[in-house]
Amino acid sequence: MLPLQAFAFDAASIVRQTIPQARVQGEGELRMYGFHIYDAKLFVGPTGLSSKELTARPFALDIEYARAFKGPAIAKRGREEMDDLKVASKAQTAQWQEQMEKIFPDVQPGDHVIGVFVPEQGTTFYADDKVIGTIAGDDFARAFFAIWLDPRTSAPGLRNQLLANGAVQ
Repeated sequence: MLPLQAFAFDAASIVRQTIPQARVQGEGELRMYGFHIYDAKLFVGPTGLSSKELTARPFALDIEYARAFKGPAIAKRGREEMDDLKVASKAQTAQWQEQMEKIFPDVQPGDHVIGVFVPEQGTTFYADDKVIGTIAGDDFARAFFAIWLDPRTSAPGLRNQLLANGAVQ
């Protein structure tokens, strides 16, 4: 009998289908009010993230959920975070929320949602190893990934962990 870890999901294999030389730049966990919400890993290519423009190079973010959430609630929270950061107009974030609601699945503990960004192609989302949708455009990626990577994020500790081996200026 193989140990349970032998069957553990490997987000790196999914990311490397698009970013062949991807490496983990940093990883951390989000806790709110003492509750473990999710673990996150930031994958970057060999040249890392651009300090001048976040969407200049491909990267990916893997979220492994520690709690169950409904897909529409995940999309709504994403929009609220983007609105709080003022990274796009409210009309634009409303449109993106509609797109995210169609893409994001309900999740259970241990489920992964991975966003893989490629410049000028957009962000492709995976639920574990299955493609669940793509949102085109660098503008969406800048706004969406700002939730974790913007200096004004609501989770600065997680941002610091994700950027542990490099920084976005």
